[in-house]
Amino acid sequence: MTETTALALNIDRLMRRIHANLHPRAKTFDQYGLGPLGGMILLTIDEAEPVDIRSVVTALGRDKSQISRLVSRLEDKGLIARQQSVEDGRVTQLYLTHKGRNQLVLIQTALTQVIDELFVTLTFTEQKVFSSLLRKALNLPGDRKNEGI
Repeated sequence: MTETTALALNIDRLMRRIHANLHPRAKTFDQYGLGPLGGMILLTIDEAEPVDIRSVVTALGRDKSQISRLVSRLEDKGLIARQQSVEDGRVTQLYLTHKGRNQLVLIQTALTQVIDELFVTLTFTEQKVFSSLLRKALNLPGDRKNEGI
């Protein structure tokens, strides 16, 4: 097995463990019945706000109709709002509402707890290095939204 294959399998294992450890906590943060994809949409909007649906579809690698339906549900629940782009009136941009930001905090808290549990064997310095390597691999700037674990 190549080192790249081993890395790919370990990343897959990490993603599955995160998902498996978040699932039992869902009742503490998924009060609107959004499911994993609904939460990922909120996280994606927060990461690049304001953002158009096409960008959310691309970021999540999902079908446009599936994302559009979920975006409508999130809007109906008052978690996101749509607004015409000031640069291009043909484009609708998505924003988190106050209610959506509150929901996002619950999701982030649960995710942080899961990561803390999964990385308990890593020192603080190792966690910072891991976070830095992830930012580098994902081409992310070291801004406030992407710092730390």
